[in-house]
Amino acid sequence: MKLYVLYDHGCGLCSHLVQWMSQQHTSCELHFVAAGSADARALFPDLHSPARPEELIVVSGEGVVYRGDDAYIMCLYALDSYRSLAVRISRPAFRPLARRVFSMISTNRLRLSDFLGLRSDEAMTRVMLGKTSDVLDGRDSPTW
Repeated sequence: MKLYVLYDHGCGLCSHLVQWMSQQHTSCELHFVAAGSADARALFPDLHSPARPEELIVVSGEGVVYRGDDAYIMCLYALDSYRSLAVRISRPAFRPLARRVFSMISTNRLRLSDFLGLRSDEAMTRVMLGKTSDVLDGRDSPTW
């Protein structure tokens, strides 16, 4: 199984989770693509995916699109150690709770990034290129 995970590369939490997922054992082929990027547009020309998406989007190798809580569950399912959790929270009894938790994470991801001191891939690139301004969160200097 192949999954494409379209994430907000301007979000520290999202970037951190991509790094974390990349280090997990999986029986799926995972490809992480910055939402709204040229790569995302080339791979999925019919999929509207802004650079700052409101929700996580996962696309299977067969073209099935998962959004919101379905996308989070697919990401967990792809990770060998979290597959049983994904199955459990996808059941009707747990689905409303999962939907609320994942919605809270998506809605507050930038605040969570700031609170946890997580820098985005985009911010890290600007720092490495010598640009000190972080236009995404209004800070003048990055925090590590």
